[in-house]
Amino acid sequence: MRSSSATGFLAAVLLVALLVVVVWAGRRGLADVVAQEPRFEIERWRAGKLVPDQIKLNVIQAELHKALELDPGNPNLLDDLGRFYAIRVEPRQPSDMNVREIRQQSLTYFRQLLELRPTSGHAYVNVALMKFWLGEIDQEFSLSLQQALRRSPWEPQVQLITIELGLASWPALSDSGRQAIQRAIRAQGEWKLVNQLPSLLSLLKRYNRPDLACLLGGEQKPCGAS
Repeated sequence: MRSSSATGFLAAVLLVALLVVVVWAGRRGLADVVAQEPRFEIERWRAGKLVPDQIKLNVIQAELHKALELDPGNPNLLDDLGRFYAIRVEPRQPSDMNVREIRQQSLTYFRQLLELRPTSGHAYVNVALMKFWLGEIDQEFSLSLQQALRRSPWEPQVQLITIELGLASWPALSDSGRQAIQRAIRAQGEWKLVNQLPSLLSLLKRYNRPDLACLLGGEQKPCGAS
């Protein structure tokens, strides 16, 4: 009798667990369907193929939030919302309080994304980018730069964006942050798969750092060393 009761209890537990998985999978699938169109629109927007008016912006925002309500733990949706709010204010100035609020929203979503994807170089560089646009050059900014470089060594776009952020904030950057940027410049300059030298030289010229050009010479000794 006890064996029969135990078997029945176990079967009931397994059935409940199966129902939970089915419901979870259904909600995630529905969330992906809801997010498919706004995700496509964001990519068109980023590529310059779409200039959304306020109505379109409101629709994209509402659909992404609806998808997130269906699947709150979906990192892809957090990334979508972070990118949506980031691109929404790219051309504007941080002195506008509404722009600051939107950038804070973007930063919040990228921080949440990092909680789910703590090894994502893309998430770290997006946190750093939002911090830079907000004028928050602090420890979190410096650590985000270093983690972006560390987590995405083979992704040239992440490396170049991170290097540019480091050069743009050089006077306020921590010593460890500066050292990380210097190592990244040297590593990208030596990378054989893609010729990064023109891009790196352009960045050094743009941010008036000719003193760092020695990092591109292939020598292993530090800049300024005899």
